[in-house]
Amino acid sequence: MIRQQLKVIFANILLRDLFIFVVEALSGNWGVLLILLLRLISIVVPILPGTYCLLISGYLFGLGNGLLISFIADLLACSISFSLSKRFGRKLLKRIMSKKYLNKFENLSKNYLEKNFFLLTGFLMTGWFDFVSYGVGLTKLRWRKFILALNLSVILSDLPFVATGNSFRKLQNQNFNIKKILDGNVPSLQKEYLIIFIVSVILIFSIGIMGAIIDRKYIKSLRVPKNDN
Repeated sequence: MIRQQLKVIFANILLRDLFIFVVEALSGNWGVLLILLLRLISIVVPILPGTYCLLISGYLFGLGNGLLISFIADLLACSISFSLSKRFGRKLLKRIMSKKYLNKFENLSKNYLEKNFFLLTGFLMTGWFDFVSYGVGLTKLRWRKFILALNLSVILSDLPFVATGNSFRKLQNQNFNIKKILDGNVPSLQKEYLIIFIVSVILIFSIGIMGAIIDRKYIKSLRVPKNDN
């Protein structure tokens, strides 16, 4: 029991120090390109996490610039995923994701997302958006419709995470650095930034709840036929 608790504490310390190292490394002149690259890779390779890029982007570059960087990265990466799926089909996707996920998201896209713009937009706002970008590429969905849904979803889903990172940046301007924040030494935000932070947290939880509902209603309940191709 004690050994397990020590492992958890040690892991948390490592993650905290790693996050601090990444933030400091990205604060240089190459920070924008590195954020773009990390976010792009995390989407094109869908098993990799990438939400931290949104937080760091807001923390380093502010709300406006951070959102712009995240928007460009997401738009470019999802467009690449969609195009690769359209061009090479299942043959390539089998090397990127497991057959189980491939079959599930292909059938999800063909049965629900291809002809439902609002549902497509909703799915692109969830944590499954990278898989969805590949999945809808296997359908007859047109590029223009996908890009329109993608633009709307990226703005709505990225904003709260970037805004949260920006709130941490404002804390640093009050003579607090990211290490003190992660250690739990958090000062009070000014009124306008406190409102942004609270709204951002609410939106993040809302997106999470929406994702859970979508996951339960569409993904887990979807029967996937065997497909050996």
